[in-house]
Amino acid sequence: MAKPREVRGWLVYGTGVAVAFLMLAFRFHYVMGGVVAPYFLVPWVDVPLVIAILAGALAAAGLHQALWSFLVRPGGMVLYLASLLMFVVATLFLFALPSHFAATAAFFYPMFTAAVVLYVYVPTLSYESRAFLGIAIVGTGALLAASLYGPLMGAAPLTSPVILATVASEGLLLLLVLRLLQLTMQKPEPVAA
Repeated sequence: MAKPREVRGWLVYGTGVAVAFLMLAFRFHYVMGGVVAPYFLVPWVDVPLVIAILAGALAAAGLHQALWSFLVRPGGMVLYLASLLMFVVATLFLFALPSHFAATAAFFYPMFTAAVVLYVYVPTLSYESRAFLGIAIVGTGALLAASLYGPLMGAAPLTSPVILATVASEGLLLLLVLRLLQLTMQKPEPVAA
């Protein structure tokens, strides 16, 4: 049974996901409306970016509470970072979504679905299940390949900050999930009585 602190953590994480969808709504409003988003000091620090940072901060705080019992164990920090990076990758997908939607609607449904699946999949990493980690590895590898496909085919510049951040986050997430699987393999299997 989950402890109250863990439940509060997952609720705060869910609030971070809701704020990420609020960021998506603002991105659609400014991109589709042709209006320049209000910004702070420099043009690239606009309102949707600030909302995305707030969503990330809420997710980081929520995951810290939800995974607090894992953080004292070996590999706990790897689990926390992998969970947070999964949230970051999903948020980067949502952040880039309006730009793809303006060009072609073909990218909309796969990117949106991938973001939702990543948000929902984050809690499964804490089960320490080899099957769930294997699915996470295959999924992250597929997302990394899909993210690299467009820039390598010349459809989008790899130097775009959002694309570069997404590819780097997916690569690091893949390494962390592989490390989680390695740590799970090192644990002795419980012996049935």
